[in-house]
Amino acid sequence: MAPPATIQAIDPRTGQAVYEGLVETTQEELDSAVHEAHDAFSTWSKTPDRERAEVLNALADALDAHVEELVDIAEHETGLGEVRLTGEVARTSFQLRMFAQLLDEGELLATHVDEPIEGAPPVGRPRMVRSMVPLGPVAVFGASNFPFAFSVLGGDTASALAAGCTVVVKEHPSHPNLSVKVVELARQVFVDHGLPASVLVGVRGLEAGVSLVSHPLICAVGFTGSQVAGRALLDMVNAREVPIPFYGELGSLNPAFITQAAMGARRSELAAEAATSIMMGRGQFCTKPALLFIPDDQEFVDELVSKLSEAPTGPLLSPAIRQRFIDSVSRVSESSGVTSLVADDDASGLSVGAHLLSVSLEDYLANAHGIKEECFGPSAVIIRCSDDTDYLTVSEDLEGALVAAIHAESGADQKVVNSVVDALSGRVGRIVMNGWPTGLAVSPWQHHGGPYPASTSVLHTSVGGQAMMRFVRPLVIQNATPNQWPGLTSI
Repeated sequence: MAPPATIQAIDPRTGQAVYEGLVETTQEELDSAVHEAHDAFSTWSKTPDRERAEVLNALADALDAHVEELVDIAEHETGLGEVRLTGEVARTSFQLRMFAQLLDEGELLATHVDEPIEGAPPVGRPRMVRSMVPLGPVAVFGASNFPFAFSVLGGDTASALAAGCTVVVKEHPSHPNLSVKVVELARQVFVDHGLPASVLVGVRGLEAGVSLVSHPLICAVGFTGSQVAGRALLDMVNAREVPIPFYGELGSLNPAFITQAAMGARRSELAAEAATSIMMGRGQFCTKPALLFIPDDQEFVDELVSKLSEAPTGPLLSPAIRQRFIDSVSRVSESSGVTSLVADDDASGLSVGAHLLSVSLEDYLANAHGIKEECFGPSAVIIRCSDDTDYLTVSEDLEGALVAAIHAESGADQKVVNSVVDALSGRVGRIVMNGWPTGLAVSPWQHHGGPYPASTSVLHTSVGGQAMMRFVRPLVIQNATPNQWPGLTSI
């Protein structure tokens, strides 16, 4: 008999294995985990909002109380650095507390009543009570690039728990031991509050992930990852006998535009900011600016090249991710008309540095299919335009993206800004004026989504208070009066 498959954590800084290998979840264990989450749903879904809020706050407290231990594990498995990882724990506990506050306020999941009106339709109507009810057990796929904020207790899990759903987490193989530890902490919090530990369950392994989205008791899926993997899972979900919502955030080629007026007013500042945004998280952010549309300004290009050349090299999240980055940059570089301005990789084969490519607008339009490939790492493509009027043309040609940025001067650029914003409004979920797309604020009305392929559900967000609305549905009960059926008016 073959030994059970295992997942081995790799320190991306050394390429060496760390910790013991973890055995992948078997099909029997996967089925058991989903059934446990299904059984726990009857309790968790009926837990009052205020009590769910208390649990979410307790989960945040548990993360904060174990921050040093968690960051140490994450550093060994991701190499992202103590400062970055400590900040990410704070972001994760913050968003848990945000959902707790939203539950306390009661607005998002509020019950609404249409009182009866005598008469025939359309004026008359019966009494109707509309409530938001949780969908059931949901699957959440952890992301590689945010081992806390988009992983076991990240935004998808936090919003699903806030909605009253139980969660089966598909742990990410890039940080398996961290995932196990966070699952353990979370399950203890549920037990401490008199709830089933299986309000949250963890599973691991490729086969477990495939089986999870097909399991008949799973009612929705939250996914953050590559377009290839996300699309494959979406197709599996749609092939189910009973299709379910699949909320995939699949990354995107985020455009940034700099007008001639903005370039003339703050060229050096913009070059420094662009370099910082491209290199943030070593380029492993889904909000990285990937396409820079600029006037044909050699001074700006020279300053950006200088800033990126000075940026230190470093490891990506895993050797496999590093290789995919190198391969994707190579393919884009081979497109007709593309030249490489910066290509700074570590000769050791473990780290990568900045990559900056350049192409004329004409060659970009002629070879867009090859150039518009997402390179998950520290790279960007400059598209040199003749003037601001070109921006409307390229805006209308872009595929769906999460976010776009526009740098302009108030007053001088009003006409071009209006036309570009109008074109981008049908192609992105967020537009940043005079800022850069990285650094996604967690707030009740944030929107992190966009037209396909940025995400699979253009109506919804994976960040912000509205994220919990992905995991509930409306239920209307008609002719239920408080004195006759009091229980039905508070479902």
